[in-house]
Amino acid sequence: MRVLLVSVVLAVSTLGPGGHTGVAVAGAPPTTEAPPDTVPSSTFNDFIPEDQPLSDCISAAPRPGCGSESRSDYHQWLVFLAVIAGMVIIAWRVVAGARRRRPDADEPAEPAEQARR
Repeated sequence: MRVLLVSVVLAVSTLGPGGHTGVAVAGAPPTTEAPPDTVPSSTFNDFIPEDQPLSDCISAAPRPGCGSESRSDYHQWLVFLAVIAGMVIIAWRVVAGARRRRPDADEPAEPAEQARR
């Protein structure tokens, strides 16, 4: 009996006393025009060459002459240097960790290691 009472209370609190009686109201149709404040002032793109066909330049390996001087600046070199610095730090930590775990050849082996040999 309690289970029935709890389920009725939950159904009434979720759906309301009359259930789903609301009528769906259609909103305004979407427009394809952008609001005037979001339209760019210029559609010129520095990365698209003007003297080459666009279909020749969009690929994983673009043809020669499709590049732009705007593609390469000091930001690209900073990212490159950051990647190299990260790789150097990782390699240094791997080598340091390997040296720390390797026993030195100059030190005598412990008695337990000598018994295993």
